Formats: sequence, C-alpha cells, structure tokens
Amino acid sequence: MSSSKPAPIAIIGGGPCGLTLARLLERAGIDYVVFERDVSPKGTARFQGGTLDLSAEGGQAALKLAGLSAEFEKLARREASTIIIQDFQGKNQVSGGEGSDKPEIDRLQLRQILLDSIPKHRVQWNKALSSVERINSKEGQTQNKPSSAADWSLRFNDGSTESGFRLIVGSDGSWSKLRQLITSAKPQYSGKMFIEGCISPDNPEWDAAFKMVGAGNSVAMGNGLSLVIQQMSDRSYRVYMGVETSLEFTQPGGEADVNDMPKARETINKLFSNWAPHLRGFVAGAEGPWRPWPLYRMDQEIYLPDALKNDGKVDEKSWTRTPGVVLLGDAAHVTTPNGEGVNDAMNDAKMLFEHITAELANDAGHLYDAETDSATLERAIVAYEQQMRPRAHEMIQDSINFEDMMYKEDGPQRMGALFSAMEEQTEDSFKP
Repeated sequence: MSSSKPAPIAIIGGGPCGLTLARLLERAGIDYVVFERDVSPKGTARFQGGTLDLSAEGGQAALKLAGLSAEFEKLARREASTIIIQDFQGKNQVSGGEGSDKPEIDRLQLRQILLDSIPKHRVQWNKALSSVERINSKEGQTQNKPSSAADWSLRFNDGSTESGFRLIVGSDGSWSKLRQLITSAKPQYSGKMFIEGCISPDNPEWDAAFKMVGAGNSVAMGNGLSLVIQQMSDRSYRVYMGVETSLEFTQPGGEADVNDMPKARETINKLFSNWAPHLRGFVAGAEGPWRPWPLYRMDQEIYLPDALKNDGKVDEKSWTRTPGVVLLGDAAHVTTPNGEGVNDAMNDAKMLFEHITAELANDAGHLYDAETDSATLERAIVAYEQQMRPRAHEMIQDSINFEDMMYKEDGPQRMGALFSAMEEQTEDSFKP
C-alpha cells in the first residue's frame, strides 16, 4: 500500500458536460484538470449556436447537484419555453411548451456559469487533443492490454504531452479523439444539415419574427425543408434553414457555397420559393456569415449488448472497455438534434460523478493505492456505461424519428401531437 495522493482526473473538453463534471469534482474535493481547445474563455465563432433548454430531470438536475441553481435562475428565460409549429405554408399552426419546466439559456451563458464555479487554474486553454498514445514503460510490454489511465499519454496540437492521470474523461465532442479507444465506429452523416443565419434587432424582419415567435421558438417544416427560429438573450434571432442534401452543398464550389454569399442566398431562396411569404422573408433576411451545420449521428447498434446484435458476434465497431477511459456527451453518443442533447450530456456528467463518488465512498478509510484506485474507478465506469448505453441507443433512435418528422408534410401534426403528449404527461406527474 502507498500513502501517496491520487493523480488528477483529466477532462478533455470544456463544454457543458465536461465543465459540469469539473464543477462536481471541485465540490467533492477530487483533483482534476480540464483541457480545452479554445484559446481563451472568450466565445469564438464556433459558439454561434442557439439557446439550450434545460429540463428539470436533465440539465437542471445536474446544476442543482453542482450547487448552481441560483446562478442558472438569474439567466434562465422561462418565458422562452414556448414553441410555434406550422407547415411550410404557415398553416396547421399549433403551439406548445407553455408552462413547461424547460427554460432557455444561451450556450455561452451556461458555459460561463460553469467556468465561474471552478478555479481558473483548473482549465488549460488552447489544448486541442491531437492523439492518444500508449505508454510502454518497459521493453516487451507492447502487447499487454492497458490497465489504467496511466497507460496513456495525451498529445496536444501545441506539441505538448500530458500523462500520469487517474482517469481520462472524453467530453471532446462529436469527433472525439478518445472514442477510438472504445470503438472504431465514427459519426455518420444523416443527409441533412442546418444553415445558420441571424436576425438582429435592427433587421427589417425582426418585428415579424417577434410577432410570430416572441421570446420562444418556431419550427416550420415540410416540402423536404425545415426552418427553425429561436430568440437569444440579446433579443436577436437565430435562423436555421434545414435542407436534405450532400455535404458538398455548402462547401467551396457547391450550390450553396457559404464563402460566396450571393450564390448561397440565391440557391437557398430558390429552395424556399414555394414557402409562405412570411417564412420566406426570414430566409431572405437571414444575416451572414452563414454557418453550415451538417448533422451527424452514431450507429445506435454499437450501444447494444453483444448478445443482442449480429447473433452475439463482436465486430470491430463494437463498444469495448478501455480501463481508465470514459466518454461523455457527444463523445459518447452523437445524435442529430432532438431537443435533449445538452440535457443528456449534463446527465452523463452527473451519472458518472455519482458512480465515482459511490465507489470511492466504499473504499474510504484505506490508504491510497493506485492499483486499487484504478479498479474502483473501473467499477464506476462500468456501472455508468450500463446506464448510458441503452439510453444512448434510445436517444439516437429518437433523433432519427425527429429528423423524419422535421422534413415531412405531416410533420407539424406529428410534432404537435408529440408536444401535447409531453404536456399531458407533465400534468399527470403533478396529480396526487
């Protein structure tokens, strides 16, 4: 037995789930360090995204455990939970979300709440992970299986390397470099993308957006297209023009090359030419620069137990355990948007933390021993994955269903029925 203290936990990625875990570890007095690819805490163009709605059982529950509910409520826009649903002709309008416990908050605001809750020295900026390399401490051990996080070295784009961690947590998004240690499967393009623009308060279309959407959200769909409008905290609106197309569509030389805005506008305006005039106005008035957002998802089959897929045969894309490494959020389960992404990610952080602290509590009172500690953390990860994997399978299937609904003629009716069912379920939960 050794009396030395545990090494820090490495968290790769300073998004909502990575920072949620960091805050939870901070409160528990567990050593950690966050490696974030952004050069500084200041938001960049990569954070153009719209608002996030935090559910009571998802993001809000994680913030409550983190002791940040009061800070969240200062910025939460509870009046923004409403949604207007309509078809591409502006007909079959239904509304929902009123009174639901899913207030909106800007992504950057949520990130700042979490950053402010941990010491500044805990986050290392400008640390984009480029690769994960196996450490062979002794000659002839290259064939041995890794047994802990200490077997891996992290190499970053700035040329630096870091190693010697107690646990390595991958919260590094859809294109996670750590995922390759768990599965060779990669996100698959769904055949759909959003093109994001903006309507500022001085935009001629702002009044029309405010009249239709108010502080909330609007979704119009049909004819193979979709249009999502969300109000931000600064009262501007994000406009997401959804199209079913190839990846090359918005790339250099593509039909809607976003580097050639006149060309992109002409192409998108034509696509929406038979939409209702008021909806076409939002497309035509969307300010640039536009940002393409191709929608990817993982194959949900990799999350099933081996016995339930391919007659129990394990293929190269199967989910496997690599001791000392665990994935959260999009790094674990990329889905196309279904309204629950950030809630699922923050719930991952909460679940992992709860399993870690439960296992560590069982070992309390003993002198620290690295080998025993690795086994303890591995039990926590296994328990976490037993919960996460079936949920990931369900989430991805749900996102596929949501995709289908967003581009079909009967989408407004189906989405309206979905929201009605959700509201009835919420009402029933409060009945004695």
